[in-house]
Order: sequence, then C-alpha cells, then structure tokens
Amino acid sequence: MQEQGIVRRIDELGRLVIPKELRKSLRIREGDPLEIYASKDELVLKKYSPISSLKNISSAVADGIENLTEKTCIITDCDTVVYVSSGKDKDILGKNISTEMEKVLKERKSVVLSRADGGTIIPVISGEDMQSENQIIVPMITGGDCFGSVILYDKDKSSRFSSSDVKLVQLGSSFLSSQLE
Repeated sequence: MQEQGIVRRIDELGRLVIPKELRKSLRIREGDPLEIYASKDELVLKKYSPISSLKNISSAVADGIENLTEKTCIITDCDTVVYVSSGKDKDILGKNISTEMEKVLKERKSVVLSRADGGTIIPVISGEDMQSENQIIVPMITGGDCFGSVILYDKDKSSRFSSSDVKLVQLGSSFLSSQLE
C-alpha cells in the first residue's frame, strides 16, 4: 500500500479521526479493535487480530488437520488468511478474504460444499480460484462473536468429505475459539 500523508488533529479528548478512504482501503469497520504502539517518534495503529496472536496454536491445528485428512487446511481471521497448512498454497497467506467468505462468517454457520453435488465453492480470497472441488468452512465463534474460520479444501474431483472430516474441522474451530475466551 502506498503511504499517504494525511494530516489530522487530535481533539480535546485525545481522539483522532481516521479518514474514510483509509478505513475503506484497510477494511477497518466501526468497532474493529486496533493495536496502538509507539516506535521511536512514530505512533503506529494496526488492526488487531486475536487469531494472529495464536499463530503457533493455529499452525499446529491446521497442520494436524492436514496430516489426518491429507487435505489443505486454512485458518483465517475476519479479514485475512492467517495460516495455510500446505506449502503449495502459501501464496494466499496474508491476503484479504473474499466478500463471499465475509458473508459466511457473518452468518456464523458451518458450510460443507462439493462441486460434484452441485455446490458452489466459496472463494477464500478475492480474485483467485483455488480450484477446490470440496470445501468445509467452520467459523470460530466465541461469546457470540465470529473471529475467523477453519477451512478444509480438496482439489480431488473424485472424493467427498466424510463426516469425520467435518467433525475434525469443527473440533479445530472449537479448540481455537476456546483459546480466545
């Protein structure tokens, strides 16, 4: 992202208004938590992602699910891809999730899809088709709030996910959700 030199004044209560254009481009919405820290003579605002703070645990969960299912597992927060278990798909790491994924997370319902059964695969990130044939998406919910998702996908046209695969992804999501309490 290109640096932008916009000047804003702090009001008498210490508040600062972040311009609408920056909020839109950085996907900052009302109520989003921001991390604030100082670095030399700079004040840095960064979107806070509780899932990103669980990076070691998230990677262990995703890698464990991949080892058991031999399918790629992805961990997202509500904005970006936080972890990808498979080396061949690491290029999506850090990219923004698609608007379709955002809708799934807002609905807070698990989704199991297969192209072979007529299902429409939900793109994980905007503008890229991962050529998935089967997909499980389980939102991570704590205290009624959605913090991200655990996704399992498969590119094999001849296979389907089993009920054990679905339960495993649900378990991974529940475990990560419990770490946020």
